[in-house]
Amino acid sequence: MKIAGLIIAGLLLLLAILARVAWRSPLFYRDPPRIAPAAPIMTRADYDRVFAEHPRPYVVPIETAGGAVLLYGASHAKDPGDPQIGDVQQRWEAFRPTVALVEGRLGFLLPGFMDPVRHYGEMGAVNALARKDGIAVYSWEPPREVEIGRLLEAFPPERVALFYVLRPYFSNLRHGRPDDPEGFVEEFRRKRTAYPGLENTLQSVAQIDTVWKRDFAGLPDWRDTSDAYGLPGYLGEISDVSNAIRDEHLLNVVIDLVRHGERVFAIMGSSHSVKVERALRATLENSSEPR
Repeated sequence: MKIAGLIIAGLLLLLAILARVAWRSPLFYRDPPRIAPAAPIMTRADYDRVFAEHPRPYVVPIETAGGAVLLYGASHAKDPGDPQIGDVQQRWEAFRPTVALVEGRLGFLLPGFMDPVRHYGEMGAVNALARKDGIAVYSWEPPREVEIGRLLEAFPPERVALFYVLRPYFSNLRHGRPDDPEGFVEEFRRKRTAYPGLENTLQSVAQIDTVWKRDFAGLPDWRDTSDAYGLPGYLGEISDVSNAIRDEHLLNVVIDLVRHGERVFAIMGSSHSVKVERALRATLENSSEPR
């Protein structure tokens, strides 16, 4: 009995230690002031015209009288040896941020046992740097229920659900096909069809197959579909609206932080930094005084 008690106590201690060191998902930066930008955010159609020409990474440094921002528009990479990861680290040290923003939601990770870049790409690299320096990290994304609510104003629930359930898979396929595509998607299906407005939309992976064959007949299966060059049909339309909502939120978050005197290091896919640069520069230049 004493041995069993010692084992249980040891396990509890180990769990307590892991709970302290394990990564938790960054908080959302909720309800920033909605700001009318001094110049428009670039549309998807405008971005498509410069897609093949703009540099990658696309880095946007802006200094104001009170605060500053460095947008790092990355090419998504999960190789710790990618030169871009070293570039992120060098720019971080030179910029000296006081707050970090990452794209998406980082999940569970045990530092020392799991490589942040292999699991979460350049977002993991920035989160690791922020934790090392002891500064706050937020997701620059709008809370998912907010984004879903706005999309449901324009699209049927089943289509919005299909987009949200498959979006992580489409993005992950850039780095290789999962060993178990159905298992990968099922995890997101359970979670994301629980959001208000999406309940009872897609009740199994088999139903996803049925919807895909009905709506995307003649196109590659969803298991072979990446978002690297856009998504087919209405999924592409939903993606465009989703990205516009996200870009607007990103702009509001960055402007609010800079106006409060913060030095903001924001990591994202390169398309986002290209699309918001003009609006961000014009707005901060017109009102650069800290609050």
